Amino acid sequence: MRRFMNIDLPPEPLINDSCVRKRLKNSICDNCATSCPVDAVSFTHMNAKIDNELCFQCGNCLFSCPVDAIENIVPHERTYQNDYLVISHDEPLANAEELVVWHRQYGIRGIQIAEPLVDKWLPTLAALNLKLKTLQEPIWRLLITQPLEVDSGRRMMLFRQKLDQKPLNKGSVKTGLNARKQFYPEDSWFQIELESSSCILCGACAKVCDEQAIEIENNQFSVDEKRCTGCMSCQVVCFPKSIHVHAHVAKNSEPVTYQYYDSSCHSCNLPFLSWEPDAKICPICAQHKKQGWL
Repeated sequence: MRRFMNIDLPPEPLINDSCVRKRLKNSICDNCATSCPVDAVSFTHMNAKIDNELCFQCGNCLFSCPVDAIENIVPHERTYQNDYLVISHDEPLANAEELVVWHRQYGIRGIQIAEPLVDKWLPTLAALNLKLKTLQEPIWRLLITQPLEVDSGRRMMLFRQKLDQKPLNKGSVKTGLNARKQFYPEDSWFQIELESSSCILCGACAKVCDEQAIEIENNQFSVDEKRCTGCMSCQVVCFPKSIHVHAHVAKNSEPVTYQYYDSSCHSCNLPFLSWEPDAKICPICAQHKKQGWL
């Protein structure tokens, strides 16, 4: 009788329900899809999924998801020695978001690359150094090496390194934009622009922000870009289109506070919030008056 072995396959990668695409029907967050080199991420109405047939577990999406919604993908284990990341074989290409964590978590200050792989890694290294320069951090050095010679001798066939070489360290870094915030607590990676001329102070942006990057209380509209992870939910729920989020690296980012006032509408007699201390009409009545309803 012929027997077959049962092999337990690893679980397929998935995007869980904390994904903002699954929580907001008009969400425009596409960080995971943008970072995927093989277009394995796709979106439908209030859903996001990863095609297991295309995904090769590079882990780039782990470092770009604003809410850590990706499961069953582990960050790639890389080798390093002293303060250099060592790239000696053709492994999944890291993105700048991953390397900037290596910079702080392991104190890496350079990358050693075997000559045939240099061109593949140069764009990522350039993008990383632009971020580090803005953050006033030491930029990474590049060390180009020759490929290791393969010893085909029978006695050395099973050894990957010569005995007189120092073994390389192996490790991986923490994933997620919140992890990056922990390593760079004083810096910001996104810019939140507020157009107060059109904002009606409804508070929807503050309610939808999981990171408390926007707070509206005690007559102060506060924007703390250090907390922002770029999910753009605030931009989606703002129907006057008064908030815009952009990728922007800034050193020592400080919260910005806007003053607002408690007012009472002379038309409907209801209280409302206003940017002007002597406002007489609420945004709803103002719109009705503009349309000729009042």
